[in-house]
Amino acid sequence: MVKAKLPSALSSRPPAKPTKVAKPHDAAITDQLRMPNERDEALDMTNDAPDPLMTQAAVDVARGVQDTSKAAELDRAYKKLKGWG
Repeated sequence: MVKAKLPSALSSRPPAKPTKVAKPHDAAITDQLRMPNERDEALDMTNDAPDPLMTQAAVDVARGVQDTSKAAELDRAYKKLKGWG
């Protein structure tokens, strides 16, 4: 086997320095190592203030406001169409 000679520009280059390996204690790397459910449940991923929509929902439930969605009716109609109920 014949070895090809490298052009002088390539042969005179100093060897490449090894790349920096990220350590797991870096916050960005630790974040990448978490499973999706661990990221979602992490305290640093939640907002300090409660969601205004959820606060309003809690007030509505406490006042006894009834759900006006048509979810139950639509579920019954869907099941009837599919022959499930």
